Amino acid sequence: MENFKFIDRPDSERIKATAEEYHEIDENLVLNFLNFQWTYREMQKQYDALLSQFNLTESRFIILMFLKRSPENMLLPSDISLKLGASRPTVSKLLKAMEQIDLVEKITSSSDKRSAYFKITNKGNETLKAFMPHNFEAVKTIFSQLDLKDLENLKHLLKAINQGTLKLQKEME
Repeated sequence: MENFKFIDRPDSERIKATAEEYHEIDENLVLNFLNFQWTYREMQKQYDALLSQFNLTESRFIILMFLKRSPENMLLPSDISLKLGASRPTVSKLLKAMEQIDLVEKITSSSDKRSAYFKITNKGNETLKAFMPHNFEAVKTIFSQLDLKDLENLKHLLKAINQGTLKLQKEME
């Protein structure tokens, strides 16, 4: 499978030509959508590269943070699934892979031998401890071009985009 990069992005004129072919659309709206989408993908690519330096993925990182902030640093897989917003089979695969690299350990419940919790290990804690300064530095770098007013505007814009996304989801149901 080839690795394609979406570098040849359409400009206003190409969008306008496409719009005329199909139906009238606001080419600025489409261009802003494509730029937003491209920016997100590029940001995510860089963030994923940072995570991989610590043998993490976004899901692994989030699970470790859930465990770190939970009572006794452990949770049931069902709780992790709910918190992550992922299916139980997906979370089971993630936890199994994390257990294999010693980021988490499986603890059988003392009250119900059929239940098992997952607990963050010393290696998991050390991984978080090593990663967190880099995480915050990455966030700082990504947003370094924005001042306080820009950040406040971004918060409102993201809220509006999220509301539009939820509206689209409801329309598609």
